[in-house]
Amino acid sequence: MKKRLCFLLITIFSASYISAQNFIIDSGHSSVQIQVERFGVVDVIGRFKDVQGNIQYNAEDSSKTSASSVIKVESYDANNTGGEEAVKSVAFLDAANYPEITFTGIETVKKEDKHYLKGNLTIHGVSNEIDLPFKVKGPKMDLATQKQSIAFSAWITINRQDYGVKFDRQLPDGTKLVGNDVKITLNILAIAE
Repeated sequence: MKKRLCFLLITIFSASYISAQNFIIDSGHSSVQIQVERFGVVDVIGRFKDVQGNIQYNAEDSSKTSASSVIKVESYDANNTGGEEAVKSVAFLDAANYPEITFTGIETVKKEDKHYLKGNLTIHGVSNEIDLPFKVKGPKMDLATQKQSIAFSAWITINRQDYGVKFDRQLPDGTKLVGNDVKITLNILAIAE
């Protein structure tokens, strides 16, 4: 009886270990997009092209999902050279002194049938804990690499002032040149290690 119980526990442990897999972010097929209001009229959309990191994903129990990533500020692209340089300048993200944006997951929580990855987001040298809603598709076979892959998507709106990005110039009518709310959208492809 004890042997059977021991065998059962080992089998359960092994199955859960096998199903938890490490996926490496494929920067070439991933996008971290930001959207912020400019002059109170139009939303400027840009993206960071260099995102690195990994996602631990258990297909049988997504509550065991964890992730960590590093985004290179210099990789920001908005199809507008002047705007790109402004975002990287000391007035905003200050790439020279704060070259990376990082996220480190702590735990996954479920609220109202949605999964959130709780973790620390660090921008401009300031860290805040956030609850990042996310979805995962896969794993599916990636034809190019012949390895399992997942698509990790997430979205959140933050206040840039909470991260020390204090630029606060206004138009004569009081409208902010740049809004405080920054929408962040992640579309990540990650390949099994």
